Amino acid sequence: MELPGYRFEPLVLALVALAALPVVNVSNPQDGTRYELTRHLVLHHSLTVEPTLFDRSVYGGRTYSDKAPGVSFLAVPAYMVERAAGAARAPRGWEREGDLSLWGIRLATSGLLFLGTVFLLGRAAERLVTGTGAATAAVFGTATLAAPLAPTLFEQDAAAFWAFAGFLLAWRQRGPWRLALAGLALGIGVLFDYAVGLAVLAVGAYAAVGAGRRAGWLLLGLVPPALALGAYDRAAFGSPFHLSYRYVANRYAEGQHRGFFGIGVPTLDGLRDVLFVDRGLLVLSPVLAAAALGLWLMWRRGYGGEAAVAAVVTVGFVVADAGYFLPYGGNSPGARFAATALPFLLLGLPFALLRFPRGTLALAAVSIVLTIGDALTWGLRREDDRWYPGRGTSDLAKTVWVWLGVNRLVGAAVVFLCAGAALAVGAQRLYRTALP
Repeated sequence: MELPGYRFEPLVLALVALAALPVVNVSNPQDGTRYELTRHLVLHHSLTVEPTLFDRSVYGGRTYSDKAPGVSFLAVPAYMVERAAGAARAPRGWEREGDLSLWGIRLATSGLLFLGTVFLLGRAAERLVTGTGAATAAVFGTATLAAPLAPTLFEQDAAAFWAFAGFLLAWRQRGPWRLALAGLALGIGVLFDYAVGLAVLAVGAYAAVGAGRRAGWLLLGLVPPALALGAYDRAAFGSPFHLSYRYVANRYAEGQHRGFFGIGVPTLDGLRDVLFVDRGLLVLSPVLAAAALGLWLMWRRGYGGEAAVAAVVTVGFVVADAGYFLPYGGNSPGARFAATALPFLLLGLPFALLRFPRGTLALAAVSIVLTIGDALTWGLRREDDRWYPGRGTSDLAKTVWVWLGVNRLVGAAVVFLCAGAALAVGAQRLYRTALP
């Protein structure tokens, strides 16, 4: 798929970055287990981690990270830079209310790939419906769960980049090298989030229908990441077929060992949690309803196969999250296990913007307020808080502007203004280019 740029693209990317990335959340167990694997790789050339970590796997009397290894390996260069600069430190040395060194590692991993997805999605939208690229990039980057996840070490934004890139590479392609690169990108996505296997199946079926026997090149591209994951699992857990989740050893171990690594039969209560209550996807981002309608419009506009892949991936991740014993994955900004599918779902947004511009933009504006509000407060809430308890501005997360002498309230205002400005630029391009 060719990906043309659009006017004001650098401005939109900059505004999205200023809206999503400045939040400096307090550390959480996800940070600890991933960062410690990075630190031990560099300092000790070892896959083991500290036995005192909450999120951990135990095998053969040794402690390992219980997460997919992609984020930890990606963080190695950033950690080495911080170590050379004297800024790197062990988790026990982090500032309690948000550590600048940890924030830098987050930006170099999840944050960087989040911006990569904003870039790809904006250009894909511009290719599908001229004039919608800026608005689609702004909505994804400021009005969906991808934004609160960006300045974290959660794996979903990073995995989404690779899965979505793989899909775009496979888009109506029959050339062997593009298909091989698509498989490589999808396979790398699995290294970040095992659930990307759902996208591998969907895109693989799409390629088989469109390219026939040449789809075998996509499978060939999957081989290097599969070998890498197998080598990691063999070194850590004794077999290339034993994933880290098999050996989880924390208070969630019992739930994790039920069903397929914690995923059982989806329930109505689970679906309600993922979509309709608390920090559900549609609660924080009602604009996603317009994007879902847009996938149907996309189908009618001659993109049947592509719309089907996007819908299957989206439904697959939502259903899997609804069947998981812990839909939000502990303390997090929302139903994060479904967030990997968001760029697929947002492929419908250009068509919704073209057909229902005012309604879709209104939903986007509401989604920005709710999403940015969540981004600024989720890290300081208890895991069982149903919503922001409203105890004053001290419950707002730090932003990087704090180190420049700006208080938290002003920092939050800057984040909101940048998010609104990104959408305003997108709306201006929509009304000047697409609607006439």
